[in-house]
Amino acid sequence: MSTRQIFGSLACGAVLLAGAAACSEKPADKPQASNTSDKADGGTDSGSTPADLLKLGVEQGQAGNFDAAKSSFEKVVAAEADNKFAWFNLGFIAQSRNQPDEAIGNYDKALAADADYKPALYNKAIALESKAPTTSIDIYRKLVSIDNKSSTAYLRLGMLLSQSGDEGAARDAFKAAIRLDKGLTSAVPAKYRPAPTARSSTPAGR
Repeated sequence: MSTRQIFGSLACGAVLLAGAAACSEKPADKPQASNTSDKADGGTDSGSTPADLLKLGVEQGQAGNFDAAKSSFEKVVAAEADNKFAWFNLGFIAQSRNQPDEAIGNYDKALAADADYKPALYNKAIALESKAPTTSIDIYRKLVSIDNKSSTAYLRLGMLLSQSGDEGAARDAFKAAIRLDKGLTSAVPAKYRPAPTARSSTPAGR
């Protein structure tokens, strides 16, 4: 899958997912947009086919014109109702605009086309963290079962488990997050961080 198919991600850093990659980067505070774009395979700039419209929508989104991008992606799904990339990007736009219900609906349509589509699973879980934390936990667990290298999914799972009072499972999730990315240590609550390793001292000579 090429980067032109997805322009948005939430809490996945500036490098965007290509459909097969996991959300393994450190969480970002705001949605990020790709600064790269591939040419559509044999496509033109006219936006006359779903592939062209998808490419056009990505370019519009990268330029910050979300209204035009949304229109382009809506045309894609009107022509291809199971286009998970367009549905994902529509979800990203809605989530970026603080419209979680619309975002979740769009992610659900992406997941109807591909139930294991990791970008949609991840962003849906984020959208549900406040309103349905138990469902969000289930989604993060599914995500790490699909990709056990998704460090930020483990981190966010640990946060929710800790809030729910399941400290043992939270500790395991945080341990996995740190094992995969030591840079996440500072994001883990202090009580779950590994104890500093004591340096062994060399005895003085006789």
